[in-house]
Amino acid sequence: MPAPTLADIVFSEQANHNFSKILGDLKKSNLSITNRLKSIQHDAAFVQEVADVLGLPLVANERCGSWYIDPQLKRSSAYFKSTDGHTGQWKFSTRRLNFHLLEVIGRHDGLNPARKA
Repeated sequence: MPAPTLADIVFSEQANHNFSKILGDLKKSNLSITNRLKSIQHDAAFVQEVADVLGLPLVANERCGSWYIDPQLKRSSAYFKSTDGHTGQWKFSTRRLNFHLLEVIGRHDGLNPARKA
């Protein structure tokens, strides 16, 4: 079998344009409202399944995740700020300490279902 030539490996300008258009169309379809709602539904089912398997309470992050939990199943909520995109930023915020979670954690043995007394 002969070695591939540069023309076999490198896309032409027209092929690159078509490839970019296809990728753009795929990205747009992934950003549709229907697709986003299906993604939330899928993620919510996963969160519930993990909580059921581990026997842990569901606590929603009100900043970005309350919609993943059925309101009737939500034991508590908290406010956790993401540090995504802020590498090396470990400053502790005293504005939202979420002290109310101590009770939930205490009732569930530190949230570790495998721990034995």
